[in-house]
Amino acid sequence: MQRALDFARAGDATPGASPIGCVVVFDGKIVAEGHNEVDLRHDPTAHAEIVTIRSACQQLSRDDLRGATLYSTLQPCGMCTMASVWASIGRIVYGAGPDDVIGCISRIVTSTRWISCATPTATTCHWSAAC
Repeated sequence: MQRALDFARAGDATPGASPIGCVVVFDGKIVAEGHNEVDLRHDPTAHAEIVTIRSACQQLSRDDLRGATLYSTLQPCGMCTMASVWASIGRIVYGAGPDDVIGCISRIVTSTRWISCATPTATTCHWSAAC
């Protein structure tokens, strides 16, 4: 989870990215890592989990990630959850759930894009002044 947090911070510092990080671990080793790249790629499917699952499949030259664990700083959305199911990921571990980012919902809704404003240990927005 620490590596996912590191990638969330990298995403926060990258123009066009968002502070949501993810890693895929297979056989005890990190095989892929990434952050949300929706705005960076102009791709509404480029969530951190999707980016990382794609990378893991490429790294392992396979589309079945049976036995892998996905770590995400934010609870995966429906699309990312189903991608995990289709990739046969055996376990998903996430830090923050929807209730943890509730302070930013109004900003998310008005901007029509998803922004994670919480860290896995926080229950309020770390950008509270901006939200």
